[in-house]
Amino acid sequence: MKKKVGISLRLRIGAIAAFVLLVGSFVLLQNIRDRLAEKRSRQAFENITATSLDRIAELAVLEYRYTDVMELNRKFFLGGPSTSLVRFSGVIKAGIEDTSRISAHYDREASRISISLPAIDILDNTIDVSTVRIWDIKRNLFVPITTELKLQELTLFKETIEKELTRTGFLTDAEVRARELIASLYAGFGMTILVDGKVMIHE
Repeated sequence: MKKKVGISLRLRIGAIAAFVLLVGSFVLLQNIRDRLAEKRSRQAFENITATSLDRIAELAVLEYRYTDVMELNRKFFLGGPSTSLVRFSGVIKAGIEDTSRISAHYDREASRISISLPAIDILDNTIDVSTVRIWDIKRNLFVPITTELKLQELTLFKETIEKELTRTGFLTDAEVRARELIASLYAGFGMTILVDGKVMIHE
């Protein structure tokens, strides 16, 4: 009888030990899987940061294209006025001038990626010379409208339209667009994405 009790006790102890070993193996395996998943996720984060941001010198996120016609007049008491029409097209771009100043922080425990962006600037304000058309409507030899004068007026127009766009919120719109664009790069991580403290993607 004692022999049967001893065998039964050993079987129970063996079963418990096997169960503990099985649970321990499962926990260990799950821990390894979690670590591998975190490692892969972090590597993907670093790859995105390296390929999508570090390799781009500057990032244009918003542009404004325009076409206009400008009338130039010069008057003189002899021979009447000189008049020219200048038609042209141009583009103004806004974005991040130096992407190396973008900071991205990966926090697996909080399931969050926090990104900080530098200030948005005007990156380009260019008139496409291939679109410039000039019509000299009237000419007065005493007050000619020179090429230099036409270029000065075009430069002045560029400065004026840039100031007007800035005043009406062009840079603010570009800032919103930059946050959306940068956040979208990290959308596949299944984590909450914050850009400049604002939640752009919530998981």
